[in-house]
Amino acid sequence: MISYQQMFVEDEQLNIWESIGTIQYMGSKTRILSSICPELISISGVDTFVDLFSGTAAVSYALKDRLKVYSNDLQRYAYVINEAILNGASFNIEEEILFFESAQRIYNKITNVICDAVILEQDFFISRDLNYLDYQFFCDETPSVFKANTNKSEYSTLSELCKNVLVGKLQNKQKTDLPVLFLTYYANTYFGIQQSCEIDAIRAAIDKVNNKKLQNILLAALMSAMSTAVSATTHFAQFLKIRDKNTASNLIEKRKLSIFTLMKEKLIEFREKGLLSRQTSIAVCGNMDYLEFLNSVPLGENTLVYADPPYFKEHYSRYYHILETLCLYDYPEITFNHRLNDFTAGRYRDDRAVSPFGKKSHALNAFKALVDTCGNSSAPLAISYADNSIVDFNDIKKLFDENYDVTTKLIPLKHSNQGRSNSNNQVNEVLIIGKPKIKYHSVGQLQINNVLKKLEETDPLYDTPASAIHNYMARKPYNVLSEIINGLLTEKGIVLDPFCGSGTTLIESRKQGHSAIGVDLNQQAVLISMVSLGNWDLDKVEKDINSFVNEIARKINSIYEVHHNDSIRIIERCHFDLIEGELVPTSYKYKEFLANNKLGPRRQDQIDDVFLEQYLRVKDASENMFSDKFLLPNSRIAVAQGATVSDYLCPRNKLALKEILSVLASWKKNSTHQILEVLVSSALNLIRLSDKKASSQMPYWRPSKDITSRNALFIIQNKAKSMIEGLKFLKTQFQGRVVNTFEELSEEAGSLLIKSAIQKVPVKVLPDESIDLVITDPPYTDQVPYLEYSQLWALLLGWDNLSSKVLDSEIVVSNSSLRKDKTFDNYYKLMSEMFIRVAKAMKPYSHMAMFFHDFSLNAWSCIIRSAEQAGLAYQGQVKIGRQRRSFKTVMSPNRTLDGNYLIIFRKRAAHPPIFDGNIETAIQRCEVLASEIIRENGGKATSQDLYDKGLLRDSIESGTIHILASRYNTFIDVIKQKYKYNEGYWSEL
Repeated sequence: MISYQQMFVEDEQLNIWESIGTIQYMGSKTRILSSICPELISISGVDTFVDLFSGTAAVSYALKDRLKVYSNDLQRYAYVINEAILNGASFNIEEEILFFESAQRIYNKITNVICDAVILEQDFFISRDLNYLDYQFFCDETPSVFKANTNKSEYSTLSELCKNVLVGKLQNKQKTDLPVLFLTYYANTYFGIQQSCEIDAIRAAIDKVNNKKLQNILLAALMSAMSTAVSATTHFAQFLKIRDKNTASNLIEKRKLSIFTLMKEKLIEFREKGLLSRQTSIAVCGNMDYLEFLNSVPLGENTLVYADPPYFKEHYSRYYHILETLCLYDYPEITFNHRLNDFTAGRYRDDRAVSPFGKKSHALNAFKALVDTCGNSSAPLAISYADNSIVDFNDIKKLFDENYDVTTKLIPLKHSNQGRSNSNNQVNEVLIIGKPKIKYHSVGQLQINNVLKKLEETDPLYDTPASAIHNYMARKPYNVLSEIINGLLTEKGIVLDPFCGSGTTLIESRKQGHSAIGVDLNQQAVLISMVSLGNWDLDKVEKDINSFVNEIARKINSIYEVHHNDSIRIIERCHFDLIEGELVPTSYKYKEFLANNKLGPRRQDQIDDVFLEQYLRVKDASENMFSDKFLLPNSRIAVAQGATVSDYLCPRNKLALKEILSVLASWKKNSTHQILEVLVSSALNLIRLSDKKASSQMPYWRPSKDITSRNALFIIQNKAKSMIEGLKFLKTQFQGRVVNTFEELSEEAGSLLIKSAIQKVPVKVLPDESIDLVITDPPYTDQVPYLEYSQLWALLLGWDNLSSKVLDSEIVVSNSSLRKDKTFDNYYKLMSEMFIRVAKAMKPYSHMAMFFHDFSLNAWSCIIRSAEQAGLAYQGQVKIGRQRRSFKTVMSPNRTLDGNYLIIFRKRAAHPPIFDGNIETAIQRCEVLASEIIRENGGKATSQDLYDKGLLRDSIESGTIHILASRYNTFIDVIKQKYKYNEGYWSEL
């Protein structure tokens, strides 16, 4: 047991745990920080601290430099103090002078109206021979909104003010522009008349400050001044009344104190502590019910929850109601005592919050909800309580049994009497510490930040032998995926990619020993993933592929023969001009057989009559091939109305492809068929007509000059080699198999592929709370309509991608005239359904890492809001680069983003940031940040820089994204009036 002498020695060592004074606060832990803080930081693995009933944030302030802090209090005044001392603001001396000049002008206007009352109060203050009965009468006759009539003529104007105040109406609804809440509610009760005028004037000046962080600092300093000057004991539960000359003298000494002076003194202390030179926030502060806040923070084994709830029935909302009213400044209704037929003596707010921890009948259940919520998420929990409180602390300890190993520490403490006469106030403060019996392993916020920082420094890598299996769109960098999995999944688990594409996420998950589930609506994606993840007999596969290719060669080799003089040329590629919709050959590249029957080097020749005659024969033979396979028209991706598959193949490749598909169909019953289907699918990208380098990112664009076709056999042969090399490479990376059901994944690590829209996957196929990590890359609004991009492939290979059921389920914005329902609203609806379905499948407190890329504010607002509504809370983001810039980025750098953003969400109730300002203040915030980016970038910045270096991140984290999206399409539209754009760069005017 620690002696009181030892405790006070510890108090002398408080400089170890930094503290800062604000208000005199009941139950503050400032005196015992040295007993509490070492215990809290000794819990291993903790990087995040949640101060659930923070009060004046003594513990949070002491730990702010050691842990990521989340502080919360249901009372508004406490929230303001928390924001002020934890996050500070920027406020220089010149700004302070201007602020107090503004407050002084408002004060002068108020006191000019009630000057007689102010003069009379000053007479009492300077009187050498005080008649306390006169001062008592002066105080008792002070008009208020509760009793406006008075017998003193000096109060006539104050009486009129009180009669005109509309109780329950905000300042902008009052009949007077003067702020007079404290003057008409509390003059000569909690504060003197002059002090009440000062409080009202300063509060009105604070409202004029266009910076929420600075408002909090100023309010905290004002509350500190009020706490010093209040006509009460150490709190605001009741004001002191005049009983004799001594009490009158004491009150006068209190009321002589200038609120202005006291507040300036507190700001000096704040400045010395560095609170007035803060540019960025270091803590997240909440103003919520304790359970609501718990559901808004990143609970898990790395997050320590500290709870210091009320110990007794005396509710904080009663002891500090004056400060609550100061912060809200809402001219509140006052509690009426019907038994006495009068307003309560303390003039308490009618809407005071009552904590369940202060009610004997509710307190234990409140503790149970707290312990269960933390225990179910494996979050360490520490509770401060007194051993003589309304709940026996042994009963509290029992609640820990299921989820925690518990230790306790007794801290002798002398509690304040709060004005009571009872002197028996020495108690033991009990610190109960629960270390969790881990249920859900999850990384903490600092680890997430470390992952994001590491990704920011990672150069993305895309190419491996496996990536050559198929040239599927939008493949993600494998090393980035590896870092995400390593950072967010610390134990073996199941990774889900609900838009799995070519399976890169699944491959990287399997390489690290995790099971993987891939979902995709596109048959092409599912096939590629199935082939990449399968446990193949590679000797058989290689033999079958070679046999398949040889069979194709026998059937189509002659199609590319051109007889020229006495030699036979093999066409390697042919170039055409597109004239009035017809292909007109212009030149060709060819190879000839050498003496050893091998093909020689590639040569080029122009079209002559012999070539043209042979070409026309081939053209006639292929005239109607594939002309019945109509594509969905979409001008955005260069598909014209009435276009068919035939339009994208040269005559020779039509003939060759017919034979290739026939050979593929003959292999249908062979176990290697899937691999061969992927091989042909991959070859189609080069078999179709394209530009000379086949580098277009738009598969249906055909240039008018030098449109090119390639020898399908050469393509198939090259793709076959890539397929064999890719599968051999994958075999060295992981072992395992593709399973048919989720249940099979529990038997051994493997892969499960589901062909479906993610929002429609049944629970029996993908169970609730089964997924440890989600990594995905969903469609980016109207940028890539995947099913339409792959429709040529689907029509040739017989996939169901173009069925109405599949098309309706695609999450995309389409420009196709036949898909008019695929609007942004439909995209938003289906994306919301996706988030809900994925969130249900995720385990509690697990993470989703999602790539996204869009210039549109509306798209970002949609993504963030959909995630929040599904219970996925935004945790951070990072820019991921590309190997090469996209076509759109090169052509329109001021309207297109280069690269992607990776956003991390966590499964928990999301309480999104609420921006306190309006659209104008949101714009101003955006402009200020744009200026900072431009200056830090040497005076100029690209549109990409503005997005990457702060505008997007800040808009999400501050909550302005939704406000800005309601008026503007992009950040460029927000800032373009204030900045100039020249040669690709923005600069200040």
